Amino acid sequence: MNKGLKLLLMSLLIVGMSCGVAMAAPTIDPATPSSPHTSEVGVQVDFDITINESSNVTWYLDGSQVQNEIGVTSSTYSNSDASVGPHTVVANATSATGSDEETWIWTVNAAAPQITSTDPSLTFSNNVGDSQTFTVDIDQSVNVNWLLDGNLVFSQLSVTTSSYTNNSAELGTYNLTAVVTNANGTDQETWDWTVNAGGPQITSTDPSLTFSNNVGDSQTFTVDIDQSVNVNWLLDGNLVFSQLSVTTSSYTNSSAELGTYNLTAVVTNANGTDQETWDWTVSAMLGPQITSFDPSDLNVESIEGTPQEFSIETDQVCDVIWYVNGGSVKTESSVTSSLYNVTNPSTGSYTVTVNVSNANGDDSKEWTWDVKAKSFYSGDRIWDADAGQSLDYTWNALSYSGFYYDLESGLGSETMTIHLDSDSDRNIGDGDLEYTTTPIDTDFERSGWGSYQIIGFMAERYFAGYTDDTDNDITFDDISMMSRGQLSKVLMDEDDKHSVFAGSGLVLEDGYVLNIVEVDINGDRVFVILSKDGSQVDETVLSSGSTYTYETDLGDVDDVPIIAVYFEEIFSGIETNAIFIEGIFQISDEYIEVESGDDFGAMEVKSIGSTQITMENEDSIDLDEGDVVDIMGKLKFIVADDNTLRFAPFVDMSEPGTYEIRGTIAENEGLNWTPLNFEGFYYNIDEGIGTESLSIVALDGRSIAEDDLVYTTSPEEVSFERGEWGKYEVLGFMAEKYFAGYPDDAFEDGRDSVSMMSRGQLSKVLIDEDDKKSVFGGSSLILEEGYALDIIEVDINGDKVFVELTKDGDEVDSTVLSSGNPYIYEEDLGDVDDVPIIAVNFKEIFSGTETTAVFVEGIFQISDEYLEIESGDDYGEMEVKTISSEKIEMRNSDDISLSRDDEVEIMGDIHFKVADSSDVRYYPFVEVTVEPEEALDVEVDPKVVVEGDEVTVTVMSRGSLINDATVKAGSLVLGTTDDEGIVEYKFRSDGKYKITAEKDGYATGTAEVEVISADDLSRKMSIEVSPEVIYEGNLVTFTIVKAIGGDPMDDVRLSLDGKTIGQTGSDGIVTDVLTEPGIHKLIAEKDGFLNAELNIDVKEMQAKFEFSDLVLDPIEVRSGKDVEITLNAVNNGNAEGSYTVELMVNNNVTATQEITLGVNESTEVTFEYTAGEPGSYLVKVGGMTATLEVIEGVSAIVYLLGGIAIAVLGGAAYLFTAGGWTVETAGPKASEAMAALSEKISNLLSRGK
Repeated sequence: MNKGLKLLLMSLLIVGMSCGVAMAAPTIDPATPSSPHTSEVGVQVDFDITINESSNVTWYLDGSQVQNEIGVTSSTYSNSDASVGPHTVVANATSATGSDEETWIWTVNAAAPQITSTDPSLTFSNNVGDSQTFTVDIDQSVNVNWLLDGNLVFSQLSVTTSSYTNNSAELGTYNLTAVVTNANGTDQETWDWTVNAGGPQITSTDPSLTFSNNVGDSQTFTVDIDQSVNVNWLLDGNLVFSQLSVTTSSYTNSSAELGTYNLTAVVTNANGTDQETWDWTVSAMLGPQITSFDPSDLNVESIEGTPQEFSIETDQVCDVIWYVNGGSVKTESSVTSSLYNVTNPSTGSYTVTVNVSNANGDDSKEWTWDVKAKSFYSGDRIWDADAGQSLDYTWNALSYSGFYYDLESGLGSETMTIHLDSDSDRNIGDGDLEYTTTPIDTDFERSGWGSYQIIGFMAERYFAGYTDDTDNDITFDDISMMSRGQLSKVLMDEDDKHSVFAGSGLVLEDGYVLNIVEVDINGDRVFVILSKDGSQVDETVLSSGSTYTYETDLGDVDDVPIIAVYFEEIFSGIETNAIFIEGIFQISDEYIEVESGDDFGAMEVKSIGSTQITMENEDSIDLDEGDVVDIMGKLKFIVADDNTLRFAPFVDMSEPGTYEIRGTIAENEGLNWTPLNFEGFYYNIDEGIGTESLSIVALDGRSIAEDDLVYTTSPEEVSFERGEWGKYEVLGFMAEKYFAGYPDDAFEDGRDSVSMMSRGQLSKVLIDEDDKKSVFGGSSLILEEGYALDIIEVDINGDKVFVELTKDGDEVDSTVLSSGNPYIYEEDLGDVDDVPIIAVNFKEIFSGTETTAVFVEGIFQISDEYLEIESGDDYGEMEVKTISSEKIEMRNSDDISLSRDDEVEIMGDIHFKVADSSDVRYYPFVEVTVEPEEALDVEVDPKVVVEGDEVTVTVMSRGSLINDATVKAGSLVLGTTDDEGIVEYKFRSDGKYKITAEKDGYATGTAEVEVISADDLSRKMSIEVSPEVIYEGNLVTFTIVKAIGGDPMDDVRLSLDGKTIGQTGSDGIVTDVLTEPGIHKLIAEKDGFLNAELNIDVKEMQAKFEFSDLVLDPIEVRSGKDVEITLNAVNNGNAEGSYTVELMVNNNVTATQEITLGVNESTEVTFEYTAGEPGSYLVKVGGMTATLEVIEGVSAIVYLLGGIAIAVLGGAAYLFTAGGWTVETAGPKASEAMAALSEKISNLLSRGK
C-alpha cells in the first residue's frame, strides 16, 4: 500500500482511535444498595460504589447531575429529601480508558400517619354526667375510628383532627382508643379513662355573694346545682328554709331588720355536699333614684321653634321640681314619672335641671340644652362665622333664590352643602363642596297636558323629560333626556290666548314659526307648516281641540316633542280665517351634555342618572378676602373683604335682562325676612351689615290682618370704599340702598355729623369707589346726574389745580386744590343744610413740559334728589308708623289677602308671589333689571372695498365679541353675527354706507364703509419686495407705491400674518427680519385706499445631501463571506446638517450610519455586509442600487465530513489487518493523520471550497 493511501485511512480513524492506544475501561464493583430500592420519605439513603481504578464519578438523580468527584476509587451519594414517588439514580465512573455506569431504581414511599397530639392526658378521670371530649391531631389526612372497650362508637373520614364526646358513661373504668388509618399505614392512642361518682356543685348564685338592700325590701337568693340535691338555707347558722330533690332553690326574705347577716345555702346528696354563703347587709331605706331619663344624652341640641321634651322615671313616689337656668318652671307631687315640654324654644343655651325628693332623700339630673337658630344648618343665604352657623351648611331652593323652585308643587331641585373645618377655614378641601339636583314633576301651564319633568342645574332651569303623567296629546312614551346625560332649556310654557290669521304665522323661539297656510272651507281643519330659520321642517292638518306636536331627535334620544301648540278653535269667515291658540310648550333643540367625570367650573360630575346628578369640587377652592369665586356656570361665591369669614352664593346677573330675586319660602305660616334670607334687601357683605326686616306677625288662613305685616329698617354705619374717609350712614328702604347721613369726622377730622333721616329724607348713593383714574388738564371727570368736575388748569409748580364743578353744563362751584386733599361740594337738601353730595380725592397733581394731569383715587356722590318720608305716608299696602334718626317702621294699613296664583304688591318693588295651591305657599320678591353698560362697538375691515369684494363687520362690547347681533346698511340687512361676532358681506354697488349693529339689551353701534368701483385704480396700492428669494433670517425691504405712477406712499400700515410690523415714511419703506419659514400674508392698509395683499414665501435654510459612486467589492461572493459597500456623500445645501444613511438589502434595512457635513463638505461612506444564502440580492443605498450575486460556499467539506463518519470503522479494520498496524504503532500514526487532515480542512475553509 502506498504512503498516501495509508495516510488517508489513518485520517478515517480520528473518531474512534484518537486516543492512540486501546485499554480496558474502569469497572464498578460492588454497588449498594441493590436495585430496585424502596425507602420512606425523609429517610436518608446512601448509594455507594467502588471502582477498580481511579476515575471521575458523576451522580445523576432523575437525569440531573447532583454530585461530581475527581480521581476517586469509591463514591457515596446521600439523599434524605427526595419526594414521594419513583426516582432513577445513576453513578457514572469515567477514566482515560473508558467508563462504567451503575443504575438504581429507587421508590420513595410516604411515611405512615402519626398522631402528633392528644387531649386530655392518656390517663384521665371525670365524674358521672360530665361531658368529656377526647381529641387527636394527625400529621396527614386519615380515617379515624374511636373504640370504647373495643367497640366502635364514632368514625370520621379524611381529617387531620378528630374528636369524640361522651356525657353518658356510667361509673367505671374504660379503654378509649383512636385508630388512624390511610394508605400509608396506621397509628393509634389509648386512654385509661375512669368515671367517678362526683359530688354536687353549686354552679351559680344570685345575687352577688356580697350584697346589700334596704329595710323592707323583698329579696330572693337563688342557687343552681349540677345534680339533684336537698338544700338547707341557714341564716346566721339557723335553718330558715329547706327543699328536697331540686337542682334550683330560692329563699326570699322581706322582714330582715337593719344589720349584717350570713346566709348559707347547703346542698347535699349521696355523692357529697357543697355550699355558698352571702355577706348580706340590710341598710336603712335609700332616697329616691331617677331610674331613666330622656333625652338620654345630657347634652341636647335642637332648632328654635321645634318642641323639646324632657322626662324622668323614679324608683319611689316623690315630689318633682323642674328648673331652667335656675328658675322653677314646673312642680309635681307624689309621682313616679314626670315630663317637662317646651313647645316653642328660642335660640340660646339653657341648663335644664330636675330634682326629685321624699322623706328618704333626693336625686337630680341636669341637661345642657343648646337651641340653635333655624338657619344653623340651612335657611340663610349668607354664611357668617360670627353667626354661629354649622360648619356643615346647606343651601337649597327654599333658602336660596338662585336655585330652581317650583312654587306650585312646593318642590325644589337643587341643594349645595359645604364642609368647613373651622370658622376661619378659607379653603374648601377637595370634595367638601357637594351639589345635588333631582328632577321634579311640574304641571304644564295648560293643565290638560298633565306634567313634565324639570330640573335646576347650576342655578338654571332645564327640561329633563316626559313622564307617565304627560298627556298622550304630546307623547305616548316616557322620555328621559336626563338618563342620556342631556338637558334642554324650556323656552315657552304658557296657556295665554293667541289669535293667528290665515296666511300669518305663530312666532316661536329658536327661529321656529308655525305658519297658518289655509283653513278648509268647512272651518273645522287647518293646514299648517312649521319652519325654522325660514326652511320648512314639518307640515300637517289639524282640527279644533287638537294639539300640534313636532318631534325631533336630540342627541341619543329619539322622537322628542320639542314643540306643542293647542288649537282651541278654528274660525272660517266670509272675509277672515283665524285660529285661536290656548297653550304653547317649547324646549330648545340645542341641549347640554352631562357625563360622569365632566368638569363644570370648579365642580366635577360624580354621577348622573334619570333621578339625580351629583357633583363635587375636584380641587380645593380658596375663599380669599374680597374675592368672587367661580363655582360652576353662573353660580359663584362672593366673599367679604373682611377678616371675618363671610360669604354667600350668588348668580351672575351681569347680562342685561330682568331677574327675579326672592326670599325664603313660607308655607301656612308667617315668617321673618332679613337680608340673610331675602337677597332683595340691602346687605353690605364686607361689613356684614343689613338694615331691613319684613315680618308677618300672624297669618289667618290666607289673610294678613291689619298691622300684622311689619317692616322695619334702621341706619347703619358703613365704610367708604376709600377707607381713609371713615364711614357714612346707609339703610335699605323698600329693597333699595339709601344714604341716611354722615357721622362726625366723615371725609376729614373736625367735620360735623349730618342726619338726613332725622328730617325724614333719604338720598340714593350714586358713586362710592376708590378706583384710580387719570384726568388730563382741560378735560373733565364725569360724575352722575349731569355733574362734571372740569380740570381747568394745573399751576406751574405742579402742586395745585384749579377745578370747576358743573351740572348740565352750568358752573355750580370752583376752587383750587392741593395734592392729597379731597374736593367736597356741599348743598342744602330740603331741611338739611350743607350736605356733602360730592367728594373727590386728588391723589396727585402732575405738571409736565407738554402735559398736565391729576390722578384721582376716591369718589363719593349722593343724589341731590331725595325721598321725603313722613309718618302716615302710604307705600303700597304699607303705612309709615314711625320715623326717626334711628328707625323707620311700617305696617299694613288694611288686610292683605294671599289669593291663589296671585302677585300681591306690598310696597315699592317688593311683592308676594302666591302658589296656585291649596297650601298657602308664598315668598317675597323683587325684580331687578340689568341695563347694558355700554353700546355695541362696530369695526369694518376693510374700510374701503372694491364692489363685489367681501367686507368683514365685527361687533363687540367692552372688548367681548357679540353674537346674534343684527347688522344693517341702512334698511339692508347684512346678516346676524356668528359666535365670533362677525358678519361677512359683498356690496354690489359703490358708495358710502352707514353700518349699524343692533341687539336687545344693547345700545346700537355704528361704523362706515366706502365701496368703490373696480375701475378706480387711483385707490389701489402695490407692494415691492427685496430680495426676490427670501431665506429665513433675511432682512427684507417692503416698498409701498401707488398703482398708478409708482410714487412711494407714506402712513401705510403693514401687517404680517395679522401682526403690525411698521408704518411707511415718505420713502414708502418698511423693513423686517423674517425668521419663520413658510408662506406669510402681508397686508398694506391706508384709509381711503384699497388694502393690498401679498403672499411671502420664506425658504428654510437646510442641508441637501447627494450621493454617488456606489461600489460593491466583490460583486460576486460565496455564502458567509463579507462584502464591502462604499459610496460618496456631499452636502450641496445652504446649511450644515446631519443625514442617516440606510443600507437596504432586498428592501430590508440591514445597517445605518449617521453623517454630519458642512456646506459643500463630502465624505466616503463604507458598509460591511455578510453574504447569506446563494442567490441575487438588490442593494440600495443613498438612492442608488446594485445587484450582489451570492454563490455556494463550503458544501464539499460537508460531504467529506459525512464520509468520514461512514468510513471510520472500515478504515480501522483495514489498517489492523491488511495494513500491518499494531496497538503500539496506531497512536503515532493516528496523530500524524490528524495533523495532515486538519491542515487540509483549514486550506479548504480558507478558499471557501
